[in-house]
Amino acid sequence: MIVNVDYYYELGFDNKGDEMRAGGSREDCLKKALSHAERLIDIACFGKVREIETLHKTAQERLKYAICVQAEWFLTYGYGGADDSVDCKVKIGDFSYESRNNGVQSNLAPEAQGVLKLAGLLYTGTEAK
Repeated sequence: MIVNVDYYYELGFDNKGDEMRAGGSREDCLKKALSHAERLIDIACFGKVREIETLHKTAQERLKYAICVQAEWFLTYGYGGADDSVDCKVKIGDFSYESRNNGVQSNLAPEAQGVLKLAGLLYTGTEAK
């Protein structure tokens, strides 16, 4: 994991979560939330978590912060399953278009999504290296 419990607290996060619901100690709950958040954000960012060393320093810090935000979201609201909700729906005359998000972005905390956008980590276009 790229974000550990100490880093989470260093950034000022202090959500205690619902230890009874999760069935473990506070630290175990937080480790689970951080791990789950890291996996979800890695999917949303097209594998950028695994390539963190190649990112600009600012993007690295924003990515770590987004993981902490997402972990806090999980501790507060739970892990709710991904849905297949419509992300975008457009209808102009006879033409209509729907884009499904496959549940990934719908499970992202709004603040985490915003931070990842600022870092350019949700970009879906083609990259030239």
